[in-house]
Amino acid sequence: MMHILDATDRILVGSGGVMAMHYGSLQMAERFATLATLHPGRVDMGLGRAPGGDMRAAAALNQGRVIDPDAINALIEETVALLCDDLSATHPYASIEVRPRPAQMPEVWLLGSSGQSAAWAGTHDLNYAYAQFFTGRQQVEIMNHYRAHLPESPGRGSIHGGQALSALCVSAAATREEAREQALVAADARFSLRTGRPMRFRDPATLDAAYRAEVERYLERDTAIIAGTYDEVAQALSSFAENHGTEEVMLISHIDDVEVKTRQYAELAARLL
Repeated sequence: MMHILDATDRILVGSGGVMAMHYGSLQMAERFATLATLHPGRVDMGLGRAPGGDMRAAAALNQGRVIDPDAINALIEETVALLCDDLSATHPYASIEVRPRPAQMPEVWLLGSSGQSAAWAGTHDLNYAYAQFFTGRQQVEIMNHYRAHLPESPGRGSIHGGQALSALCVSAAATREEAREQALVAADARFSLRTGRPMRFRDPATLDAAYRAEVERYLERDTAIIAGTYDEVAQALSSFAENHGTEEVMLISHIDDVEVKTRQYAELAARLL
């Protein structure tokens, strides 16, 4: 994040996300307070409650610690309270002050992919980002479920929720054929994940014919990847945002050619913004 913030002047930069179970609350609060101090108004703090990988990787990161869901929830609450200087007087860390103190606090987002995470984000007055690109589906009512759990009046001073974001995987091009060829990279990675193989991002030209055919069949039924012409994908994104009640759509594209990816985003932006 610091590398991108240093190289840019205007864009928002966020973590998507920090898997909280692998860090300490003070560690997360101090790092984001520092980022927000150096780059005011441009930092989003995205926190996740999942391991972010397989159980072996989680064990290696945590060095044998057992972290249950309730403890992760408490860790996220503690992190936000430290950032806001809002710990209760009886909390064991109440005397700790996070420095530096940014003039503008980062926005705090909870990453999730279920009704349970949506409700938790709302109850704790955090912004909510739904990982549709990962699950491949998003219930139409999920964002209403999130908003129904928001407090009637925001708390935490300058940090509060209310914003809803959906992250979608797209492959857009001038023709459907080009878009589907691009989409094979994402389809290959998702197909490997679903069938218990290592997740890789490979050039479709390197796939043997039999396996490629399997990936192509998987792409036909995978709802996580929105592939089509620029106009088709833009229309799909507009319809998704309207139907799902999400204020912001984040795009994920597994395209290794930076120029092609940049052109895709520019074409979609011209149709959507």
